[in-house]
Amino acid sequence: MLFFIDETWQEIAGHEVAALGGVAIRQTSYNAFCREVFAMKKHVLGAVELRDAELKGKKCFANRAFRKRAAGTRSKLLDAADEVFDILAKYGARTFVIWTTDPTLSSLRSAQTTELSKAYKGLLYDFRALMRGAAANRLGSLNFDQRDLGSDEAATCALQNFLVRTRGDWDRYLLAVPSFTVSAVSPGLQAADLVAYLGAHHCSPGTRIELQPFLARVKSLQYEWPHGRGIRQSIREVKA
Repeated sequence: MLFFIDETWQEIAGHEVAALGGVAIRQTSYNAFCREVFAMKKHVLGAVELRDAELKGKKCFANRAFRKRAAGTRSKLLDAADEVFDILAKYGARTFVIWTTDPTLSSLRSAQTTELSKAYKGLLYDFRALMRGAAANRLGSLNFDQRDLGSDEAATCALQNFLVRTRGDWDRYLLAVPSFTVSAVSPGLQAADLVAYLGAHHCSPGTRIELQPFLARVKSLQYEWPHGRGIRQSIREVKA
């Protein structure tokens, strides 16, 4: 199982919102998923190579894109985002969102290599729930967008320390070493960027009404599992 993870920070309804977005897709489906995303970008956006026309939530869901659509003009970026969610659904992908308005948690990544942020801990627990429930005989791989050597190294250390030192069966479900890739050549990371951007708006879904159909698409792909006496969902808020 491949997990793609991205981060976002936005001001929404007067709140500073930080969110993690995740997409899970089976490794055996990923090449086909990539082929379809590239074919879509070639057809809709005129891409020539896989790295062309990188999809970013900030651009795809900008106000001007919705103004174009409302005026009866085609928005290629919104069309592309729609098709990405179609392809995600086709290959049985699952979406994950952890969001917060708590300023003490908004950094998402911890500055300490020995301490993983609460948001990332929550995301990893949700990933493990998916592995236990839907992919018990597989290993999950964590995939991030490249930033810079120092930041990526610190994030790797924090993740490894958590997975190795925390009690539980992490080694049965997740590889301890994450991967970092340039997002421009990774359809999985681009999908995670769209999910993260939209995920932040779950804090105030009525603020931008035009996003609601896309929020519904993210929610339709979320993972749900039994938790105590209820059902837990993979789109949720984290608090201090």
